[in-house]
Amino acid sequence: MGRPYYSRIAKQWHKATGYQGGPLKKYVLNDYLLKNIESITDCSILELGAGNGYFIPLMLKRFSGQIPARIVITDLSGALLSVAQKEFRVKEAEYTQLDIRNRFPFEAASFDLILSTMVFNEVSTLSLKFALNECSRVLQENGRLLVTITHPEFIASLSKNGKLSKLGPEFWTMPGKGALRVPVVVRSEETYIELFKQAGFYFTSESLYPSSKVFNERPGLRNAGNIPLALVFICTKMI
Repeated sequence: MGRPYYSRIAKQWHKATGYQGGPLKKYVLNDYLLKNIESITDCSILELGAGNGYFIPLMLKRFSGQIPARIVITDLSGALLSVAQKEFRVKEAEYTQLDIRNRFPFEAASFDLILSTMVFNEVSTLSLKFALNECSRVLQENGRLLVTITHPEFIASLSKNGKLSKLGPEFWTMPGKGALRVPVVVRSEETYIELFKQAGFYFTSESLYPSSKVFNERPGLRNAGNIPLALVFICTKMI
């Protein structure tokens, strides 16, 4: 998993992603996720791989006046959690260093909503299988898991154009903003779908494309052509 890398570049990562997560999240992903959250009143919410912590404050602003029962913000990188608490502190939230490759430190059926944004595309297939099983374990029966990943078609286009650098079995890096490189795993959409099924989730999925505003801020993305940048899974547990 690539998250320890983010401890070394935590300040640069925060500067690159800013207050809304970067162009794709700012103009496409954030609103899509927020539209798929019906309410946060009395909800227990877990965020996996929170990065610099920008998203939960956006959610609280969107649902202003609604009071969640619990908010847990996690990341493997302690340095990024420190940035999150400094830059986007949510006073009622718990901040916890969590490695999704290991058993989550929560009781079964602890959460109504789990958020995972651009995290599962950075772990091995074996680790992803384990993490999805843990999500299923700690999610309430009527709860929802919202997942975004870098789209496999976009990763394939980067590979075709020689833009990926190999780190080891399954693991590569792809270009980020400026000189930054982002860890990524090459995995098919079909594999993701099968892993979600095996973990016991019903789900819908949707491919999301960059908007003109995204291209304006990241013109280099035009080189990929008409290819989706993100894949979203909206999941509920099979009962």
